[in-house]
Amino acid sequence: MKLSKTCKTCEFVFCKENADDGKCEYSGEIVPEGKGCDAWGASLEYYSEITQNAPWYIKEPYDRYQISYNQFLDFLQKDGEGIGIEINIYDAIERIYGLMSWELAGVLDVAIGVIGYARCRGTIAKRKKSFSSRLHIPERFFDKFLSTDFDALKRCREEFYKFYGSEMIEKLKQNGINAMDEKFQRDIAIDKVRNEKYREENQYKYQYKEKDKMYHDLSDDYKSRDYVVAITLKEGEYFGNIFYEYSYGGYGLSVTIMSDILEFIENLSREEIEELNEEGLLNNNMGLKSDIDGKEIHFELRNENGNVLKKTVPEEELQKYIVGYEMIRCDGHGMKKERRKCISCKNFQPIEGCAKGNCSAGGEVVQRSKIICAFDYVPIEK
Repeated sequence: MKLSKTCKTCEFVFCKENADDGKCEYSGEIVPEGKGCDAWGASLEYYSEITQNAPWYIKEPYDRYQISYNQFLDFLQKDGEGIGIEINIYDAIERIYGLMSWELAGVLDVAIGVIGYARCRGTIAKRKKSFSSRLHIPERFFDKFLSTDFDALKRCREEFYKFYGSEMIEKLKQNGINAMDEKFQRDIAIDKVRNEKYREENQYKYQYKEKDKMYHDLSDDYKSRDYVVAITLKEGEYFGNIFYEYSYGGYGLSVTIMSDILEFIENLSREEIEELNEEGLLNNNMGLKSDIDGKEIHFELRNENGNVLKKTVPEEELQKYIVGYEMIRCDGHGMKKERRKCISCKNFQPIEGCAKGNCSAGGEVVQRSKIICAFDYVPIEK
């Protein structure tokens, strides 16, 4: 695409309206076609035209914010003049060969991660020869590929298809797709094992047994507090809790937080419970789980004596057992920096008659009101 830097495409409206004679009203000079003056800038209409119609190897990097607008214009200028622009060889292969990354992995008989690494960091030496041979591409293209090499790459594609044939290429592509699916299934299996282990290790980590002795931290902290809300399920004298945990920059249960909790309760379907359990995010003391294939939910309630009542209910009946919710925990993240003054630190020894003192941790004389400390702050016990 040729960049037309003329008065007709310039952002200066006065120039555009008075440029019939080819003379730029801004610079007072006759501007050769395609050159533009030093003050040229694309008009809104021309900007829309070039950003929409630029070659893909210039447009896509610009759309992804990988190059600046000035680089975009510079690349367009060079492209119009037939000067080669460097392109990622794997982007070019995807375009010219019609191979997505996972299909290319099948053709090259490597893992999808190898293609990702090569695309981002370059092709390592030991793979250049193999990739070059399989794709019928010169090895030098893996070192540097220019937009002026597209015709050569298209001829390589023709050789590639002629050598393997369409049927064999489809099989190779399918191998890559199958490998990706297998990897996806392996990752799912690994995640399930890890999540199951996490649930077993953390099932009773935060059960807040003394929830009647609520700890509510109202001290200053850095930015937020960690809250826990107990959602109570009950039948007769038997009860259990689901623990809703969140961080919040304010104090107490706001209207927004309460709405979120009610929405969470309302959406506790079988699918939601299964998904939260798989991710290890459903913290409760009642073994809440759902059927893999059915539509039922299982949980256990206990009374004050520790006796267990096992329940299996349809998912639509779970709401019947929810009787309320209450905040049971609020943990601050520590004292704000402006409160961490040296005068309140154990390491500070005041010097009589002045506002300074000796810091035993830093070995220096400091102001008692200093708040930025490079050493450990140890608050004085009250």
